[in-house]
Amino acid sequence: MAGGGAAAAASALSSPWRALLQRALDANAHLRHSTYFQLATVGAGGRPANRTVVFRSFQEHSDKIQINTDARSNKIAEIRNCPFGEICWYFTDSWEQFRISGSIDAIDGSSADPAKLQGESLVRELSEVKIAVLGTSARCSHYR
Repeated sequence: MAGGGAAAAASALSSPWRALLQRALDANAHLRHSTYFQLATVGAGGRPANRTVVFRSFQEHSDKIQINTDARSNKIAEIRNCPFGEICWYFTDSWEQFRISGSIDAIDGSSADPAKLQGESLVRELSEVKIAVLGTSARCSHYR
């Protein structure tokens, strides 16, 4: 692709909220807590379950927000039982709040290529789950 490469292609395919969220992340990068947000899932008996998680990255060439968690955590069972959730992210310096809802995928280490993992890293990979929050059905409310 001329003039921008893969980054431009990913940007062209991005949801409008991603650029706003990235701008807020950049503007608040000097604050360590700016990478923390709340993830709500559906718990046992249909009750909401909310917790603070840490933003790791956007999955490459997508709008999916990635976090890491222990495979034994309750949120993994909740996501596998009901793969829908919502995040709420507040940036204290810029006074911006993002509420984004959509589907959630739990990507465990068993889906990794074992040939690329050795010894301790395989154990670490299998005990940690990457969670990709949101799919193409995301919606965003941006308050300022």
